[in-house]
Order: sequence, then structure tokens, then C-alpha cells
Amino acid sequence: MVEEFEKYVNNYDLTKEKVILKKNHSIRVMNLCVKYAKKLGFNDEDISLAKVIGLLHDIGRFEQLKEFNSFDDSNIDHADLGVKILFEEGLIKNFWSNKEDYELIEFAIKNHNKMKIEETTNERYLKFAKLIRDIDKMDIIYLLGYLSELDTKPSNDLINPKIINSIKNHELSNYKDIKNINDSIALKFAYTYDINYDECLEEFKQNLYYFYKQINFDERFKEIFETVNKYIDERIDKYVRN
Repeated sequence: MVEEFEKYVNNYDLTKEKVILKKNHSIRVMNLCVKYAKKLGFNDEDISLAKVIGLLHDIGRFEQLKEFNSFDDSNIDHADLGVKILFEEGLIKNFWSNKEDYELIEFAIKNHNKMKIEETTNERYLKFAKLIRDIDKMDIIYLLGYLSELDTKPSNDLINPKIINSIKNHELSNYKDIKNINDSIALKFAYTYDINYDECLEEFKQNLYYFYKQINFDERFKEIFETVNKYIDERIDKYVRN
């Protein structure tokens, strides 16, 4: 599976840092999906499905980078592009042979980056969509916290009050409210409210701390960090007690 993925990625410019970043992110997400699928008690077949979804969730990023040299989804939604490449152009056949699973894989990949998962009564679809959303966010925060070369530095701008209020209200923030780098940083903390599985919270919390450390414990983000950290601790405590 990974060999086939590397074969596909080799069609793109591997001298570009963003391409390597997304290649490595995809492999880490794949491994984390396997790790947490096991923790959640998935059977062997579902663990394999989680693995392929994790590996391919960002497959559209490479073509996006080729066309726009940007991760900005206002140009093109990378999840929708990935679905097109996998299912309209047929790339999925190189990774997964059972066509009965294609709709599930498509649903999970298509919904991994949306503000909310599209409504469905299919609990199985939701199980995988929730997992890939959790793991993707976990690794994005890992990248921001541990890889100093990403150079995430706050600016002198004020944080959009809409984002601050949504965090205080334990709500997801809207990407449309991002006006500057500080808004973007604050919104990453709001990822907390979209972690579906309690089992993912501990590692997410650790990554979030290092993200806060990476921005030098900037006082402007202190209340935001404390708010989401308290929320995580309360959820973990409730989960452990149950």
C-alpha cells in the first residue's frame, strides 16, 4: 500500500518542501489511524480500511500543489479533488480491491476537511469519518508543535472576536473568520471541539501543549489555551471515570 502511494507521489516535485510535508503527513496519519482503530476495538478488516483512508485522505493535496503551489482550499477543495482522483479517475483500484467499500472510503475522505460531517444515518460511515477527522487534526497540531521549520509566529494583529467567542462557547470556529495569522493560530486551538473519540484526547492534548510552546506561550493566546485545556481535562476525566 505504501509502495503504491510513494509511486504516485513520485510523479510530483519531491524537491518541494510542501510535497514532502504532505507525503510524510499522510504516512503518519495512516499509522495513527491504525493505532487508534486498534484502541477503539475495530476488527482487522476495519483496521485495514482505516489504514487506507489515513494514507489517502490528502491525496488531492499533491495535484493542488502542482496547480497552485498552495494549501489554500479556496482555490480548490483538496478533499473533493482527492475523491475525483480516486473514484472518477480510478486510482483507488491501486490501493483497495473491494468495490463494496468504495462509498465508505469516499465518504470519509470527502468529509475529512469539512467544517461538519455531512448528515447520514449510516453509523459505519460516521465511524470512519470521525476517526480520520480526529487523526488529521491531531497530526496537524503535531506538525505545528514539533516542527520548528514551519515557523508559526504570531503577528501584531488582534484576534478576531468571533473566533475568541466561539472558543469560549466550546464551538468550532469558521475558517471564513480568519483575517490574519493570529486568527489562524487561534482557530487551531478550536480543533479541540471537533475531536470525536475520547481515546484521541490525551495525545491531542500533548500536541496542543507543544503548539502553545512553539508560539512561546504568547500571552494573547493564554486564555484560549486554558479554555480548551480545561475542556479536554474535563472530557478525559469523564471518560476515565466511565
